[in-house]
Amino acid sequence: MNILYIAHRLPYPPNKGEKIRAFHQIQQLARNNTVHLCSFVDDPADFPHRSALNQHCASVEVVYRSGALVPLLAAVTLLKRQPLSVALFSRKSLKKKVLQKLATEQFDCIVVSSSSMAQYASFVSTIPKVIDLVDVDSEKWRLYAQHHSFPLSSIYELEAKRLARYEEHIAHVFDHCVLISEEERRLFQVRVKERPISMISNGVDLEYFFPIRTDRPQVTPPTIVFTGVMDYFPNVDAVRYFCKEVLPSVHNTMPEVKFYIVGSNPTQKVKELESQPNVVVTGTVPDVRPYLAQASVAVAPFRLARGVQNKVLEAMAMGLPVVGTTEAFKGISATKDNGIRIANEPSSFAQHLTSFLRADEALRQQTAQQARRYVERYHRWQDQGTKLERLLEEVVRRSTADKSSRVKHVAHG
Repeated sequence: MNILYIAHRLPYPPNKGEKIRAFHQIQQLARNNTVHLCSFVDDPADFPHRSALNQHCASVEVVYRSGALVPLLAAVTLLKRQPLSVALFSRKSLKKKVLQKLATEQFDCIVVSSSSMAQYASFVSTIPKVIDLVDVDSEKWRLYAQHHSFPLSSIYELEAKRLARYEEHIAHVFDHCVLISEEERRLFQVRVKERPISMISNGVDLEYFFPIRTDRPQVTPPTIVFTGVMDYFPNVDAVRYFCKEVLPSVHNTMPEVKFYIVGSNPTQKVKELESQPNVVVTGTVPDVRPYLAQASVAVAPFRLARGVQNKVLEAMAMGLPVVGTTEAFKGISATKDNGIRIANEPSSFAQHLTSFLRADEALRQQTAQQARRYVERYHRWQDQGTKLERLLEEVVRRSTADKSSRVKHVAHG
């Protein structure tokens, strides 16, 4: 197949959620197909990474999306009916590049990543198109509204309503929708009962995230780790909740335990957490694996989250036990037998952590093997890529059959 893939951020380096998913989808599709990429670049530092994508893509077209216009666009959009999520990704320059690709290539199908980019393919009626919504983003904004005070709560609630209507419109314009988990799929299917929706999960790079053997029988001092982009509200909320409600209980019995918050762009509220004993905020790091390798346990203390948490899969792939809330394991079917513990109350969260931190070598090795086996079985990128490829093939076959049927109908009319 000849595939046009449209992404809202250059999917390289694959160092954050939506970039990880898009990159691995492209990488897997490119094994047996020809992929052309059109995307935004919102960080000038990413421009040199276009060359890395040339290994997988027949062409890479990018447009810089400056954040300078965001306040103005946000103010204007509030006066209109368009979702802010869509308006912020609206650029004539990218639409021009997409139109040029459509004019010069014969595409078998179009894949669009995220609802904000649907605008660049929704007008195409002659090529079958699939949209990877990833999550039901309108629900994310609804949750944001619940966790903020006025006036942000009102703005987020308005965005949730507008985006919900737009998502439903997308489902009727595109041939097929994809979501990241069964929960997200079921949630959206209720709203668009007659439209085809499939679930394709996230994977983890099992060669990159691999258990690192060490001669040390135990990490000294015991270390807890959280990884993620640290200006993303759910991540900020998670670590602040953990430091306030859970970590003090752990320190009451194990005062030497260190907590590392590893990730780029920490907000001021995140930086202030270093005022607590043994809390380290690293900021941007070139590689999260050394921090995962030295840790005794990873935490995912989310109070609001959607989809599949890559940070959980990456920690498990490296043989780390993970303690998290129910929200953290949405889209991940792991159980206690897979090296994870679910705790929604601070006291039980602290108890599970302390048990892992005090575990002997035999239990640590058993947990590492359980976690690794789980991701190997259920979250290989190759398996997720194969699902997407088969879905695209079916959508193309169905479209071709429909066109043939219409031609025959006209001929016999």
